[in-house]
Amino acid sequence: MKFFSIIFISLFLASCGTSAVLPTPIESRLPTLTQTSTSTAPAPTFTPLPPSATSTPVPCDPLTVDFCITAGHFLFRPPIMPPGNDQVDITYLYGSTDNRKRDPHHGVEFQNAFGTPVYAAGDGEVVFADSDREIKLSPWTDFYGNVVIIRHANELYTLYAHLSNIFVQIGDVVTVGEMIGEVGDSGAATGSHLHFEVRKGNDYTDYLSTENPVLWLIPHESTGTLSITLNLNIEQNVERPLVISYYEDGGTGPAYIYYISSYAREFEYNDEDAVLGSLPSGRYRITFNDNVRVHERWVDVEAGKLTQVYFVVK
Repeated sequence: MKFFSIIFISLFLASCGTSAVLPTPIESRLPTLTQTSTSTAPAPTFTPLPPSATSTPVPCDPLTVDFCITAGHFLFRPPIMPPGNDQVDITYLYGSTDNRKRDPHHGVEFQNAFGTPVYAAGDGEVVFADSDREIKLSPWTDFYGNVVIIRHANELYTLYAHLSNIFVQIGDVVTVGEMIGEVGDSGAATGSHLHFEVRKGNDYTDYLSTENPVLWLIPHESTGTLSITLNLNIEQNVERPLVISYYEDGGTGPAYIYYISSYAREFEYNDEDAVLGSLPSGRYRITFNDNVRVHERWVDVEAGKLTQVYFVVK
């Protein structure tokens, strides 16, 4: 389905000489986080550090490893700051449909109380600050409610939706961390939260120009980001359950298990098929079923880095 500049690495579970069985089929809403120990789940905190303009990828030899660790392109800070909730909601990730209960998601959610401050994720110029009742920023009017859109360098835009209040206007030049509005439930929101998008190109109204925001958000302290690409030789995306297990040093079994799904249809243009951020640094096992066999890959996640994994299944 996809052939990109990311260097392909094939791994077939059958060739490993071992067998594996996927965990019990997911009955609850996807994705969820299951804690398999009695310890409290890590609560990463965000340290506001500017992105490095001179960062370079960590050397990676695709002929000898199963994954690559790079610097990524983490340019934006979370649009919510503590004491607000600055964690992306993993129950409705980018490219997912909440187990086919909702429309494919073109952004991520930050669940917060009504009136929580919203901040600019990066330096830029405000190009839209109004409701979307008269202009289509999606296939529907009045979908995002009160919206702010900021233009950044290199044809990047950040979109902040469902606001209760807007504190900027078109033409304003804002700096990272500047307050631009407050969380609300305007538009087609279900409860108060911030809907956040990253769009790329010369038309910020293009609903299909979105990028996964987690690939652009600076990871929280002591955490990294995982990107997974599935080349399954099919033309259209199929939401496929992925099981990502975190193993602590010295542990005999997974400490935490993340259940997510790969992107739905409409996201074939993306280079990747699933992204998960705010992962504690350490060892992970990725498992999925392509309806023929179970595949797995062991990978490392490093703090402040992007781990890229590419499956090729012929």
